[in-house]
Amino acid sequence: MSLDGTKAEAAERRKTADFRPDLAAIRVASTVLPGALPLAVNGVRVAASIRPRKFVIEGGDDTPVTMPRTAFQIVYPDCSVMIDSGLDKATHDSFSPDKPEPYFVEQFAKLERALAKARLIVLTHHHADHVAGVLCAANFSELARKTVITMDVADCMMNTPHRPHLRLAPQTLERFIVLDYPQYYPVAPGVVLIRSPGHSPDSQMVFIRLQSGREILHSVDSAWIMDNITEVKGKAAPWVKEDVPAVMAQLRWLNTVAATEENIIILVTHDDELFERLTRSGTIGGELAV
Repeated sequence: MSLDGTKAEAAERRKTADFRPDLAAIRVASTVLPGALPLAVNGVRVAASIRPRKFVIEGGDDTPVTMPRTAFQIVYPDCSVMIDSGLDKATHDSFSPDKPEPYFVEQFAKLERALAKARLIVLTHHHADHVAGVLCAANFSELARKTVITMDVADCMMNTPHRPHLRLAPQTLERFIVLDYPQYYPVAPGVVLIRSPGHSPDSQMVFIRLQSGREILHSVDSAWIMDNITEVKGKAAPWVKEDVPAVMAQLRWLNTVAATEENIIILVTHDDELFERLTRSGTIGGELAV
């Protein structure tokens, strides 16, 4: 087989992978659980990594891109739900042991208080910057019993942990709220998890419907920056091992949502400019309620 043929087949496969969640069904699912809808979503940046744009998006150059490590807080009238848990400094430093990168101690301390206060914590996938805030916490047992993970997340944490110190012992699994679902799962009033394997086998997106009527779609790590979605171009970091066709299908869907769903705000975990813009406009809060 010629190299050109191999490239052509790969390009065709990138186009044919399918990912088309039914927004109508997701909106219905967001109404299933009783209780008041959330009032707001707050975000926090606990650290950042600096990467050349050529690693962040296909066709990028050497321009440095600041990629924050974030977590989000869904605020209800009487409680809160956390989406992901950030990471402690030691885990953050493990990503770049020879070149220290920004870490915001005070912001992580606020996140720790928000995790302790939350009624529920949802871990979207097993990567260190999403789970270490729970797994490495001094109050791990207290946090674990209100932390939701899927069987896929559990499997990855037990068998292919993102960092060796984040391996989950099988006997520890019973401390978590473990669930399994085929496509959508209403995890809290107004909040629906969407199975989105691709960036990792256990990845999920999160749909949030607020009392105001505004809808927020957290794409998590399907994209690293909004440009991945608007340009429908994937990541290009050599160390990232993704199901590329699946991720490209997700980017195409997210691009369509961004272009056609005026009521939906898309969040992207690691986009610093987007975080600044959304907090500056008040679309999401820039301070956690603790």
